[in-house]
Amino acid sequence: MSEDKELERILEEKRKRLLNRLAKSSEKSEKTAHPKPVDDVDKTVLSLLDEKGREILSLAEQDFPEETRRAKLLLYALVKKGYVDGPVDAGDLYRFLRYLGIPVRYEPRIMVADGKERKPLSEILSERMSELE
Repeated sequence: MSEDKELERILEEKRKRLLNRLAKSSEKSEKTAHPKPVDDVDKTVLSLLDEKGREILSLAEQDFPEETRRAKLLLYALVKKGYVDGPVDAGDLYRFLRYLGIPVRYEPRIMVADGKERKPLSEILSERMSELE
């Protein structure tokens, strides 16, 4: 059990070092070339994300503003270098943030069309369970 904790600690340290190294290199390259305004970074990153991806990004910004800023800079650098060329869905963004060590708490909602309205699956299941009782 202690080996698992030690392995997790080592992996976490490596992730943080990688994130810091990449963020510093992207900041240095931005400073040497020409400084990019924060609006340009935000605009580029938000244009890649779908609706749920934007929701996950805003949750990450609320809990971890500095780390999320670095993650956005890293994603922006990856886009500019051509490593990311298409849309980024919510699952990919979530895994990216988790890989960088940002533990975003996101509660997914599965929506179901029930007649004319859309309801969360949990609500429909609880209604049907109460009918059975």
